[in-house]
Amino acid sequence: MLERFYIVNIIVEDRQNAYRQVNELLHDFADVIKLRVGYPVPDENMAIILLIVKTTNDVIGSMSGKLGQVKGVKVKTMPLK
Repeated sequence: MLERFYIVNIIVEDRQNAYRQVNELLHDFADVIKLRVGYPVPDENMAIILLIVKTTNDVIGSMSGKLGQVKGVKVKTMPLK
């Protein structure tokens, strides 16, 4: 399958309850993550995570789907040329 780069934006709206699950899922997909930037906002109980990943369409779909199922997490994925 064809691999390409994607930008993944993750908003953790309930950092206290969801952040551990998000980190565990990201650890599961560590082999495709090329860059991870996190910005915690403890005053608002949230965090913003930006990922650059290189993978197939199936794997990015699986990763974003699993992240999106975590309560208090929003995920947006955008392919790059």
